[in-house]
Amino acid sequence: MSILIYLILGLLTSLLFPPYFFLPLGFIIFPFLCFLLDSNEENNCEKNIFKKFSIFGFGFFLSYLFWVKNPFFVFEETKNFFLIFLLLIILLSIVLGLIFTIIFKLGKNIPIIFLIPFMFTSGEYIISILFYGFPWFTFSLLLSSNEYLLFSLKSFGTLFSSYLIIQIFCIPCIFLLKKNFRKELKYFSLFIALPIISLLIANFNTEKNNLKIETIDIEVFQLNFKNNDQSLTSEKKLQRIIKHIDESTADLLIFGENNFPFLLDDLELKIIKDSLKENQTLIIGATRYENNEYYNSLVNINSLNVTYFDKKILVPFGEFLPLRDSLTFLETIVGQNDYSKGKVERIINLSSNISFIPVICYEIVFYWKLLNKFNTTGKFIVNITNDFWFGDYLGPYQHFYLTKIRAAEFNKPIIRVSNNGISAVIDNKGVILNKTQFNKSDNFKHKLLFKENNNFVNFHSIFKIYLFVVFIFSIFYYLRKHA
Repeated sequence: MSILIYLILGLLTSLLFPPYFFLPLGFIIFPFLCFLLDSNEENNCEKNIFKKFSIFGFGFFLSYLFWVKNPFFVFEETKNFFLIFLLLIILLSIVLGLIFTIIFKLGKNIPIIFLIPFMFTSGEYIISILFYGFPWFTFSLLLSSNEYLLFSLKSFGTLFSSYLIIQIFCIPCIFLLKKNFRKELKYFSLFIALPIISLLIANFNTEKNNLKIETIDIEVFQLNFKNNDQSLTSEKKLQRIIKHIDESTADLLIFGENNFPFLLDDLELKIIKDSLKENQTLIIGATRYENNEYYNSLVNINSLNVTYFDKKILVPFGEFLPLRDSLTFLETIVGQNDYSKGKVERIINLSSNISFIPVICYEIVFYWKLLNKFNTTGKFIVNITNDFWFGDYLGPYQHFYLTKIRAAEFNKPIIRVSNNGISAVIDNKGVILNKTQFNKSDNFKHKLLFKENNNFVNFHSIFKIYLFVVFIFSIFYYLRKHA
């Protein structure tokens, strides 16, 4: 019976995430989890905890990542392999069960209402760095449905914001368990109050009053090319692109990932250059070929020159096949050629004083890999993608809202252009200023306003470390007390 309960709780937890956002459920799910673990201490051996939370993880990931099966149905020859997506679900469930078991055993001194958020946050963090990384699973996504809640992302970053939202969900459990409040108050001060006060002080001391606002006229083109549409030839695709360029008067024209329909083996691109008006710049995704290597590239073109950024974070089993020599049977899905990792810095200059940060597809979810000392002064982010592979429901919306929280976290506007949607202009607070409909051919103009904004990425790292330091301290305290 308990196994069924944990399976149902996992399924219900997925409803907190986009596109559902049934957030009131969190005030039922997490207090109930706290109650179950606190009231059945005699049954909470390592084996039972692993079993319960592996089942919880299976229910959650099966519902949350059900869209992962969709790429297998794009082409006829890969349909029979779609059940492979269940291997990912099972693997993630087992990893989550192991993480929860270890954290639960080590954190016995921590009140359950603080231990539960830490278990989930630890699971989120560890899964994001294992097996090529999969930071698609983050509770900070729950904040993306409300522009006021997005302030947490700017202040605390992805991981600590995840902790805070789960912690808030657990608060009703204080009244369910009727424990001594003194211990809970001590941990509240350590885990929450102290970091928040520290951030407010830092924010007060570092906030800039920069009144210099710059603008650039952009036009976003959502072409909605179908990857499996045999009637839409490369020549027809290029004609549509040239037609859009001819009709546009914007300063910056942006197309989606791999919208350029031919393999790019040089950077001349005369047909594009000749179509551009004076002082116009065009950004488009393309597959670039150089020195016998393929690259998924964002190409920046003006009448004088061409610059590019090659994708650095590649999708395993999508853009390359791990252990290719041993997994040759999967070449039907992945193809015979791997993409190579890019080597150039993640920054492109539009002019002497305006630069942007290029991000391709799901790179946008790797929040700790995007900003560095070379590009932190970039005025905005351009994220090109093709969500056609993700299906029509869960995947594209999750990807879109992950982009939305990144704008707030980095305190930078993001121009997101997806081949089939959702394309949008998102300001530095995570607010959507303009967007397209999903699975529609569309384009829109927008005057992008930006200024130099502080970001707190360095503080985000400190909060991440702080969480784990407090937890380690609690472990040693428990061991010393029971020595």
